[in-house]
Amino acid sequence: MNKLAGLALLGTLITLTGCEDANEVKEDVKNTSAQVKENLDDAWSNVKETTHELKSDESLNELLQQSKAMGLDMYDDGKEIAVDAWLKSKEKAGELSEKTKQKAREIAKEIEQARKEKDAN
Repeated sequence: MNKLAGLALLGTLITLTGCEDANEVKEDVKNTSAQVKENLDDAWSNVKETTHELKSDESLNELLQQSKAMGLDMYDDGKEIAVDAWLKSKEKAGELSEKTKQKAREIAKEIEQARKEKDAN
């Protein structure tokens, strides 16, 4: 009976030790989870702070404003160049049109003169 009681006591001891080990493992998992959560929270906070710093950084905002102003200036300059080119092309087209009309008048006079000479002969 002593052997049976000893075995029962040994089994209980093993079970209790196993339970303690399981509790320790659970506690370790709980602690590790808490640390991981804390690290993630810290990392997320750093991301938020960095984003906020970038948004509120005066030099960055100033650079963005300068870039925007430069882009608008380039757009205006390009528009002026395009309008100037269009006006010049229109003037040239008008000059060509005048030259064409002049040449047509000259040819018409030559044709009429050739007809008069033909009719005279």
